[in-house]
Amino acid sequence: MSEPDQGVLIYVNVRRTHLEQRAEILAAHRQGYGVVLIADQPPTDLPAHVVRAVHQLDTFDDAALDAAVEAIAAEHTVAGIVTWSDPAVASVSRIAAERGLPACTVAAAQVSRNKYLMRRSLAHRPDLIPRFARVTTWEEAAAAAPAIGYPLVLKPVSGNGSKGIYTVRDEQQLRPAFEQLSAYVRPERDRVFTGHAGEIMIEQFLDGTEHSVEGWVHRGEVFIAGVTDKVTTPDYHLETGHVFPSALAADRLASVHELTHAVVGAFGLDDCAFHLECMVGPDGSAKLVECAARGGGDFITSHLVGLATGVPFCENTVRVATGRPPVQGGRPVLYAGLAKVLAQQAGTLRSIDGLEDALRVAGVEHITIDRAPGQTVDVPPADFVSGHILSVMATGDSHGAVRDALEAATKAISTRITHGA
Repeated sequence: MSEPDQGVLIYVNVRRTHLEQRAEILAAHRQGYGVVLIADQPPTDLPAHVVRAVHQLDTFDDAALDAAVEAIAAEHTVAGIVTWSDPAVASVSRIAAERGLPACTVAAAQVSRNKYLMRRSLAHRPDLIPRFARVTTWEEAAAAAPAIGYPLVLKPVSGNGSKGIYTVRDEQQLRPAFEQLSAYVRPERDRVFTGHAGEIMIEQFLDGTEHSVEGWVHRGEVFIAGVTDKVTTPDYHLETGHVFPSALAADRLASVHELTHAVVGAFGLDDCAFHLECMVGPDGSAKLVECAARGGGDFITSHLVGLATGVPFCENTVRVATGRPPVQGGRPVLYAGLAKVLAQQAGTLRSIDGLEDALRVAGVEHITIDRAPGQTVDVPPADFVSGHILSVMATGDSHGAVRDALEAATKAISTRITHGA
């Protein structure tokens, strides 16, 4: 462990939930660093002994961001700079390069923020990617679809959190899905689409099971913490559950690891965490969905990896951001998982019942509430975020034990949603 008071880490935004934020901030503390936070909307009740200062600003404004970093560097020794979410990945890489701090290159960061560039970087390995096209007009989409073949998937070129992903099963569904997504992929709807307004990927629908790979790259060496099994909805691919580590057979895990090394090399990722999402087909081969140059969200790296392995992922992310290799344990001794409760209709959330019963289920570790009674909720395609009501996390001695605990806990919980305010 680092000695105390070795300087500060600049965090450019943190994850959206208080549990994830605490994991990120306390990771710096346990490694002997303070934090200076730059954020669009800083969370409240931050631990003052760790978070030395907060700069609230528009992190899409490069001049404002650079001025804040300059002010921080004038007052503190900066040991590293980290972002925990997608929008600031390229900005952090640029600032790190200017200040001689560890981070992936700006070019690699830009690839990791653009699904079209991701697939272009792997054009020499068509076996690792779906058939694809980038489109901005209905005419381009209509021309590309027959070559891709149905069913197919529409998604934003840039985006995160399963926002705006459509499964299109035939020609009749294509135009409505394209028009809905075109209206959604606008910075005025969500700033994650800044610089990519109206840009849409149209690509092959991949059969199989969905997974993510959690890891880091340090000085050219790839460190894989493990593979996560995922459950998603069939229509809009909203993630509804995860279990870590994966239950994939050894040969399929090997295919996922091979894909990971190929992607890291093709993107040029180095000196950063990564979160790679993939599909494993019926034949056992893995194909890339996307890969971010930062740690995974949805409690995977803030909680699940550490609960299963005993080695907190966020602390290793801090190590890599300060020029040190991650520390890994042996084989995970537990399994950890998450299940979400999503709204089934739009309206006003009136009540959440059964939380005490759910917390009494053996293995349940946390329940996090995203929408409180009295708040409105909506469902896709009108909205891809507000329908997430809560998440349950659990641990167990086996993949099945975790799934059973999550099923029992979510069955104990009921929600009531009514139409109107």
